Amino acid sequence: PEGGSTADALANTRDLARSIGVSQPLLYHYFPSKDALIARVVERLCEDRWKPEWRDGLRRADRPLRQRLEQFYLDYSETILTREWTRILFFASLAGMDIHKRHQTMLRERALRPIARELRREFDPVRPDGVSAADLDLAQRLHTAVFMLAVRRWVFEQPPTRSQAAAVRDEIGFFLHGARSQLGERQGSQNLKLAVG
Repeated sequence: PEGGSTADALANTRDLARSIGVSQPLLYHYFPSKDALIARVVERLCEDRWKPEWRDGLRRADRPLRQRLEQFYLDYSETILTREWTRILFFASLAGMDIHKRHQTMLRERALRPIARELRREFDPVRPDGVSAADLDLAQRLHTAVFMLAVRRWVFEQPPTRSQAAAVRDEIGFFLHGARSQLGERQGSQNLKLAVG
């Protein structure tokens, strides 16, 4: 199925079966439930493509953080944020399907937590190893910015004004500038509380 119809088809297994040329009972022979089918879609389109070296690359303290983020997100954009996956994730989340939650759970552990930890180490040397909910939210902002580049390209079909690589690099640069400021403000606020308290 094409575009949003893929998510629609996942929402309605009868339509999905028809679109791939099999009967609905045959579909349920291979997937005992719609949840099992959705889990397989996520596995095939995202988890199977996930590269273990991405996490290790994000943690390499011998390279500048910006370089590590660029390497990860440039490869992630090409490998995971394909037309097919971006459209499925976008339309399925609008339809209230479970795909987004499954993807977020995986993403949080494999990318967002390591990114948050590296941001903390880079910009908050007082507490370099702690990762708070606010730190994860900060990492999620970067990821959302990169995902929105794919949405603009694959869902809204907006012609790019620059290369994908340039757009990703720009988002990372903007993000790091803001993250440095935000984490610095948090650190200053913590120091003030300690001094007053």
